Amino acid sequence: MKNITKILSTTVIASMLLASGCSQVKPDGEQYPTDPDLFNTSIDYEDLERCSFNEDDFNSDYNDYSFRLIAQVLSAEDSDRNVMVSPASIMFAMDLASAGSNGDTLTQITDLFSEGADPLEQQAFAAGMMDRINSSEGVSFNCANSVWTNQLRMSSGLNPEYQEYIEDNFDSEAVAEEFSAETVNEINSWIDDHTSGMIDHVLDDLSPNTVAVLVNAIAFEGEWEQSYEDWQVNEMTFTTSTGDEIDVDMLCDGSEYYFENDVATGFIKEYAGGEYALLVMLPVDESISANEFLADFTVDDYNSFIASKTSEYDVYTQIPEFDYDYDTSLADALISLGVVDAFDENLADFTGIGVADSGNNIFISQVLHNTHIELDREGTRAAAATTIVMEDAAVAPGVINEARYVYCNRPFAYAIVDTETMNPMFIGTYNG
Repeated sequence: MKNITKILSTTVIASMLLASGCSQVKPDGEQYPTDPDLFNTSIDYEDLERCSFNEDDFNSDYNDYSFRLIAQVLSAEDSDRNVMVSPASIMFAMDLASAGSNGDTLTQITDLFSEGADPLEQQAFAAGMMDRINSSEGVSFNCANSVWTNQLRMSSGLNPEYQEYIEDNFDSEAVAEEFSAETVNEINSWIDDHTSGMIDHVLDDLSPNTVAVLVNAIAFEGEWEQSYEDWQVNEMTFTTSTGDEIDVDMLCDGSEYYFENDVATGFIKEYAGGEYALLVMLPVDESISANEFLADFTVDDYNSFIASKTSEYDVYTQIPEFDYDYDTSLADALISLGVVDAFDENLADFTGIGVADSGNNIFISQVLHNTHIELDREGTRAAAATTIVMEDAAVAPGVINEARYVYCNRPFAYAIVDTETMNPMFIGTYNG
């Protein structure tokens, strides 16, 4: 990568920035002057490690957010499309942005995850979940973040306090360069590398107005605690949401635990190490698609479902092998959930991240979410990337760049969950 500030030792780089008068280097070797008074931050970055919060409350709020989010996403989708999102990845990316926001922008993003919460407590919860993911045992589960700034439009660079904060607490890389078509390739390559090759393309181009791109990537690879033997894999018929019958390799097994409430029955199957598991939710109503089911499945439904866990039955299970990709733009869903100002070029306040040379507000123009899942007799591979594109209102002629990309592919829902908290890391549907 050209002209890159890539954080390998967060303390050393942050110290260098401060020692050099908070400046960054231009392509010609000169320095961009940085005025610390330019930046406006509401979060006391030094207080995160001393921050305490009620973990049970935040876990409950996270689950509520997860099911409000998937309902919004499904409301705009075809009922037959296979859908999967990662509430965790979306939260990490949005918290990267909120760490440099102020006022109503900060409040609205925080309220998305935990209404009325102290923003610093929400940041601490997210940082703790990232640590838990990156220290997982028995499975390969990794989370990474990066922030890319366009030196053509934000020559003062990142707020050095914000940069140090996201490096220390979000393990984020920081890249500063003059955005071009090559930057698009670099961001796609970074996502490919940090999703174990499961998501290799997100951006097609970037708008000339692009000031910064914030990216979260998570990759999960887990073998089953008890894998399926060959005799447990049988070719069987699967009836899709459209009524078509297709041949699938069906994984047939028993389960120790059974779940049932008014709207679903299901089972759970653990991955190696026992920290994560696949939770399956089969709609009681056989006439609806998985998308219609999950769109109406509230956090109260989820709580009653997981509370119904019992081992008093012999449980026999069948689930097909499947794989698919999914992508969506989340702007409308997030606005519907109350994150309004962040997308408004007049109301957004991200001055804690940096200041555009134009003097105009930096705002979020796109939140792109891409996921991939493969489930077979050996285990599961899943990945997600959440990409936030931030722009200012002024147009800079002569710079290449914008973004769009599409992948595709029913009648049960599923989640990959943390078995201790039952927080869903991924939520999806299979419609055939």
